[in-house]
Amino acid sequence: MNFDLLIIGSGVVGSALAIKTSQLGYKVAIIDSRETFPNSYRHLSVNQKSKAFLNGIDVWKKIENSAFPYEQIKVWDQEGTGFIEFNAKEANLPNLGFIVREGEIQKNLIEQFQKNNVENFWGEALLKIDYSLDEIVCNTSKQIHKTKMIIGCDGMNSKVRELSGIDFRSWSYNQTAIVTNFKTDINDSCIKQTFTSIGPLALLPIKEDESTMIWSIDDDTSYKFISMSDEEFTAEVKNKFSEQIGKLEMVSKRQHFPLHHLSAKTFANNGVFLVGDSAHHIHPLAGLGLNAGIGDVECLAELIKMNGLEKIKEITSSYNRKRIPINLGLAASMEAFKRGFSQKNIWIKLFRNTAFNLANKLSPLKKKFMELATEL
Repeated sequence: MNFDLLIIGSGVVGSALAIKTSQLGYKVAIIDSRETFPNSYRHLSVNQKSKAFLNGIDVWKKIENSAFPYEQIKVWDQEGTGFIEFNAKEANLPNLGFIVREGEIQKNLIEQFQKNNVENFWGEALLKIDYSLDEIVCNTSKQIHKTKMIIGCDGMNSKVRELSGIDFRSWSYNQTAIVTNFKTDINDSCIKQTFTSIGPLALLPIKEDESTMIWSIDDDTSYKFISMSDEEFTAEVKNKFSEQIGKLEMVSKRQHFPLHHLSAKTFANNGVFLVGDSAHHIHPLAGLGLNAGIGDVECLAELIKMNGLEKIKEITSSYNRKRIPINLGLAASMEAFKRGFSQKNIWIKLFRNTAFNLANKLSPLKKKFMELATEL
């Protein structure tokens, strides 16, 4: 079958890109190796810019009621006096962003496929990519598709990246993320994150009386926490939060997964484009992963709108020029944070606490941090 754009992967970024480019008048299809549409129970942070994009493709209003707004972010160093607070009022915003279940976004995007004439093919695995003068030929486990542009939105283990021969750098953060949800009796529309001696621990509000937790624990310690009973683990979470968080009651099964960094050496080449986690994947401590992916979507869609598919080379160079520096800078910042807070040296601890407190007092610096969090 022939399409203008063929998107591999029906996650949030792939589905959002499909709808946006279809609204520009292109014939678009999504291929996914899964038999049915995804329904992830992870919770993600959606910043103001991502919200505006989802609103622009007529999806935000469908998920708004299940999106919990947060107005503050409090971050502190458990092993010192370092503290920084971000407040929506300082940025003249109604809130800093929203916490939304990923599956809720996925479902509402996919429900818009038919309305926007997006064709979807479930249960098709991409097997081969061939190039001719003016089209790309994609062999799947079921049929052959031809397209002018193929876009990999298929995650860290991207088949598009592999088959197109795009090289990448990847390494382990040597941490395991443990995720679960808690009922809480104190929920003040605030993300709370503390840097513990074994890794960053965060509570994100998802309802008036419920929060989701992610604890990125050093691998040499993580098994101990994975093996704990629910009661033991809950007690550890309460113990590690040095500020009052009230009662906690675990209400979901704990899940855990290893943490890795990934950066593709190029985001686009020969009509193949990488978007979201297939191009870049960072530590979750800042909660910016989805927003970086939607930033890719918005940028690529705008370049397609400006240039048309006849100028693939111009789109390729512009996309690489715009998105690689942003995402490499973000990755470097997260790596610096992670390394800085894993250091045991007393002088480094003193420096990071001083830096935190200084940043909290300097309004221009705090404003830059908030711009990153809300406008990535």
